[in-house]
Amino acid sequence: MSAITVGSDLVHYEVLGRGGRPVILIHGWLGSWRYWIPTMRQLQLKYRVYAIDLFGFGDSSKNPERYTINQQIELIDDFMKQLGIPKAAFLAHGLGAHVAIEFAKQYPDRVARMLLSSAPVFDSGDLATRVRPGQRVILTNKATSINPTINSPLMDSTIVSRPPAPAVKPLADDGETEILVTGLDKSTMDATVVSANRDTIVNPSLVIDREKLRQMALVAAKITTETERPPVNPKAKDDAVNPLRDALNQNMADLLGRCFKKSETEYEKLQADVTKSDNTVLKFSTIGFDAGMMLDTIRLLTMPVVLVHGEDDPIITSPKEAVWDYLTIEKEEQVLPVPMPGVRHFPMLESDTFQRLVGMFLETPEISKIELKERWRRRSR
Repeated sequence: MSAITVGSDLVHYEVLGRGGRPVILIHGWLGSWRYWIPTMRQLQLKYRVYAIDLFGFGDSSKNPERYTINQQIELIDDFMKQLGIPKAAFLAHGLGAHVAIEFAKQYPDRVARMLLSSAPVFDSGDLATRVRPGQRVILTNKATSINPTINSPLMDSTIVSRPPAPAVKPLADDGETEILVTGLDKSTMDATVVSANRDTIVNPSLVIDREKLRQMALVAAKITTETERPPVNPKAKDDAVNPLRDALNQNMADLLGRCFKKSETEYEKLQADVTKSDNTVLKFSTIGFDAGMMLDTIRLLTMPVVLVHGEDDPIITSPKEAVWDYLTIEKEEQVLPVPMPGVRHFPMLESDTFQRLVGMFLETPEISKIELKERWRRRSR
């Protein structure tokens, strides 16, 4: 058994492999590092493989103050620093996938690539009209065809300090302007863009014509002189639609019973770890979850990302076509969905294809060239 301390709390981990590039494995809402053992044995000859118990699981500390996503990110941060790992590939599952996504958002230079299994990706309900980060939006003298959506993170009307200006480029002599909607980071700023005359405005989806664009720019210029933002109402955020909270609205034993029958070998193995885990983690790990922001964060990641999901997953419902399409449009070289028919919540325990995919994921420089029958492809229209 190996361990480090984060503050005064213990973090347990195991490691296999004497050399090679580092690979970090992070478990999900059920179990611990143990269900990664077959994967670790497969990789140990070529890689240095680390499997971690997150706070609340396995042999790591059971301290509710450490159960939020931000605290789990701090665990990964300290782990890599203390073990001298400057950069690693990540294999992560469920809760671990959520943590890995947010870690990669904060520390992109420390993540080489990620294979995420059963990640909490849900349809936010506004994908048909949602303005994707990186999407080019055309503003014209005529009314645009873009419809504003209440759930879009770009709809926040609070205007704060100006981010780096998105690209603004005239398209023609008829007054059209192209705006590239760039990064979304709800923790540090509300999304804004700039108009053709470089004034900061709110989401261009709200702008119907050039005059309104000018008026909103003037309002923005006035509001940005304010030094403080209105306080956030935590109760309102907690009351928001939260599909992850709904998906995990049971205890771990009940969730395990949905994944495996008691007669299956995997049930008995996972039950031992579930008994050692703290059910409180389920609640803390869903606080503030926003389905749309999760999708946008994945789109903004700069490293290759493979998304594996069992099509029969009873906990995190397998994403539908609209979700895969939203995540991959104009990102096909960087985001690769792999839906697995007949697989439930634990692809690493249920599917030989998963183990083959892991090898290809780590050895194929361009993930778009991974040849796999199960990989998702956009339907021709």
